[in-house]
Amino acid sequence: MSDINFYEILKYLIPQMGILALVYLFLEHWLKRDNLRQNKKRKDEFNQLILPNQIHAFERMVLFLERIAPNNIIPRLNQQGLTAKEFQYILTKEISEEFEHNLSQQLYIPTQSWERISLAKDQIIQDIIQATQNLPSNATSKDLAMKILSENITNVKKMPTSEAILMLKKDLYSMIN
Repeated sequence: MSDINFYEILKYLIPQMGILALVYLFLEHWLKRDNLRQNKKRKDEFNQLILPNQIHAFERMVLFLERIAPNNIIPRLNQQGLTAKEFQYILTKEISEEFEHNLSQQLYIPTQSWERISLAKDQIIQDIIQATQNLPSNATSKDLAMKILSENITNVKKMPTSEAILMLKKDLYSMIN
């Protein structure tokens, strides 16, 4: 009698276990799809909010690099009656202030590109200081301007600002695509 009851119980229990397994598999599949959908929605919302800020950061950093390029900053800041040392101070101060003004942009710029931007800024400051040291003590701002610009023209290597801009462009295009 117990065998009959056992088989009777199995007869009802096996289909119910099969139904439970199917319900479990269905719910698991549905939850995975729902999680994927929610993740995609979050990513899309994130891109809608962050992507404009990232593009703006790239724009600002390209503008910064163009502004500190010697052929742009020297004509903009050169004044009559300055010594080379005074002009060096003005140039390096302006470059440092512009960099500090844009520090928050590093949140949106890839680390390697940010390091390249920082390196370009440091290289330009170093070139300005080195050009000033190679001039006589009574040199004028015009002498320093001519020295820096002539070294940039005769220098075979690429400008550090140009290299940084190219890296920013590559990062932006890879981010968008």
